[in-house]
Amino acid sequence: ALNLATDRKGIAKSVSEGLDSAATGITPAGLALTSTGGDFAKAAAKATAYAYNIKKAKKLFAEGMKEAGLKKLTLTIEGSSDSTVTKSTLDTLQQSWSELPGLTVKEKLVPFKQRLLDQEN
Repeated sequence: ALNLATDRKGIAKSVSEGLDSAATGITPAGLALTSTGGDFAKAAAKATAYAYNIKKAKKLFAEGMKEAGLKKLTLTIEGSSDSTVTKSTLDTLQQSWSELPGLTVKEKLVPFKQRLLDQEN
């Protein structure tokens, strides 16, 4: 549900003022090839068929909350305070994800080294 509620085009627009395209996965274009020689990033994007769909995200999130017996959930997304694009990225994620029923999203900005330690812990 969070993936479907992530407006990647909105993030790309707010972070790069429309100069960059939206991410289609975690693998950058041109990083690796498939067994047939194609771009792995393009093949993975096609296979996952991601599409921003807030309506479907709300439905799935509500089902998950019900299944878990929850009425409210708070998530904290952490980002690097020493990056110029982190705040706008987190703001866009917070805005999109907060549309999900019962979800509160908080932001936590810390120095990059602290973020790495937090991830490790």
